[in-house]
Amino acid sequence: MRRPYLAIAVATLSLSACATMGTRDALVSDRPDFTEATVVVDPGQVQVESGSTVSREGETRATAFGEVLVRAGLAPKVELRVAGNSFVRERTAGVLAQGMEDATLGFKFKLLEGPETRSWKPELSVITHTTVPSGARLYRSQRAQPEVKVLTAWSLTDRLGFSSNVNIGRPFDGVRSFTEYAASGSFGYAATGRVGVYAEAFAFAPQDGSNVVSKYVNSGFTFLFSPDVQLDVRGGLGPIAGKRDYFAGVGLVVRR
Repeated sequence: MRRPYLAIAVATLSLSACATMGTRDALVSDRPDFTEATVVVDPGQVQVESGSTVSREGETRATAFGEVLVRAGLAPKVELRVAGNSFVRERTAGVLAQGMEDATLGFKFKLLEGPETRSWKPELSVITHTTVPSGARLYRSQRAQPEVKVLTAWSLTDRLGFSSNVNIGRPFDGVRSFTEYAASGSFGYAATGRVGVYAEAFAFAPQDGSNVVSKYVNSGFTFLFSPDVQLDVRGGLGPIAGKRDYFAGVGLVVRR
């Protein structure tokens, strides 16, 4: 295991609450932020991440329950990722729609370990995953929607880190598949051994002819109850058509 402060910094890069309680490695989660962590779950361990989010996008208000992601370590640099995703309730102009979203299946690969001291060289990982047509009819895609995410992280100080993702996906809008780019940048700070805070910006650029780039900012904190149990709280904003979209949520991470 790395030195305590470096472990804190690496976990902060993932925007996860950070602690080196006892001899356990720091718990590092892929929630609550958009930016995925570079850290891979250790072989033989299983980490379950879940939560709930309320949001507004234009005239649609929605609540998502579940957000379940199961991460299982397969090898020192490989983890399996299975996301059951969420049960969603949406209301638009008084009309209610609800159902389960499609599940996703994928892997995370650690390509480059971070240096033991502060450096311009990043820690580097890659996620490859795809949706699986399994949700309710309203939310089920007729095609698999693959995506690749390139994850990088830097230790800036013993407690402050910066991380970023660059994503390329192929969503399906019901008529055709198209390429969508997404990117994020986020700062994380280990306030104490139990509390981590972060601030982040991210954007989506679908190549569907709309020329619309959706931009968001968000912030939040995590609290480590024990070496293997973490609570998170987050909230964010995104301008759209002159109005302010928003989202806010809570979550829980358990490692076994």
